[in-house]
Amino acid sequence: MSENNINSKAPSSQHIPLPPINSILTGIIVFLLILALLTGVTYKFYASFLFLFYSLIKKMWVSVICLGIFQTILMIPFRIISLRQVGQVKEFEEKIEKIEIKKEQRALFKKTVHKGNVTLLWYLINFTVQTISYFSLGRLFLTDFYSQPLNPKLLYSFVSYPQYPIQDTFFKIPYPVFTKTVDLGMGIVWIFWIIALIYKIIVSKFIPYLQKNSQKFELHRQEEKFPFGLIKKIVKHTSGSVILFMFLGWLIIRHFPQGWELRIFSGDVSYPNRTLNMITAIMTFFIIIWLDIPKISQKIKIAKIKNIGQKIISKMQVKLFKNSFQKAVFLGLGAYFITNLIPCAFELSIFTLEIISIFSPLTLDKIIFKMQKRIGRPG
Repeated sequence: MSENNINSKAPSSQHIPLPPINSILTGIIVFLLILALLTGVTYKFYASFLFLFYSLIKKMWVSVICLGIFQTILMIPFRIISLRQVGQVKEFEEKIEKIEIKKEQRALFKKTVHKGNVTLLWYLINFTVQTISYFSLGRLFLTDFYSQPLNPKLLYSFVSYPQYPIQDTFFKIPYPVFTKTVDLGMGIVWIFWIIALIYKIIVSKFIPYLQKNSQKFELHRQEEKFPFGLIKKIVKHTSGSVILFMFLGWLIIRHFPQGWELRIFSGDVSYPNRTLNMITAIMTFFIIIWLDIPKISQKIKIAKIKNIGQKIISKMQVKLFKNSFQKAVFLGLGAYFITNLIPCAFELSIFTLEIISIFSPLTLDKIIFKMQKRIGRPG
């Protein structure tokens, strides 16, 4: 075999494509985050802020809640970027109906692949940050710093070293309890159910008629004005939940509250607490779905703007909710079994984060989507 043939078959380093710069940066960031976890940098970070709060408040259980609030604030930028990435609607790109012009097909393909790549790399960073933060918090609260003096090297220089014994480790969470209920009878329940069904029938028949004749009735000009905007939101969020409303109606009517009082749920943050562990696991399941709903709704809205077929949208909507439900079940079970033996300070900090997260779709998420709409681009 000639030398020329050998050289022609040998791979040339000049033709080896380099990874995109965003992939290289993502790899560096993920490597540094993992290195920070393994070398104890993240552990020192959370330990320092926990005892910084303790030096100011002198109550350990309140300091744990403050750490949960602090963690929530740290995650706000990641929530903002995640919601901005919703505009990529990557889930719909593989099933977009065929475009007749091949040039437009290639242009759309290159554009969506590039966006999908950026979105994928962002989710990798987001996943790594959240995983490492939870691992670091879990490791921190597995440390018995309540009875054993903490190594001073684990705190930043500006944090005062705590005096032992650690004060106020028993958390105190108030919760309402109904002390007296009355059964209003099945007659009232039947009346409520009939009204709910009539409402469902009217909405399912009347709303499509209005949508088809929106220009005739000039609803496209009035739908954002009061009270049309309020009515639209009420119909949108209640018409598909008739079964849920029927169940809640039965529950409330058969157990109508007539008296209530505040009680205190308490426990030691330095020991595991099965009750708080179960509450946190249920909240984890609920929060995952609750936080995914605005993102899924926004993806559906953008898909409609891009004129993607309704059948594709319906299939992907089911798929997105299914994925969200599976993720919620997996993380909820993980939150219960993995943290079952960890002192409940970990659950208390996560529970604080979850309580704050409940209000995110009603506050932060709406602000982000409104800002995107004003800018004039979805993500």
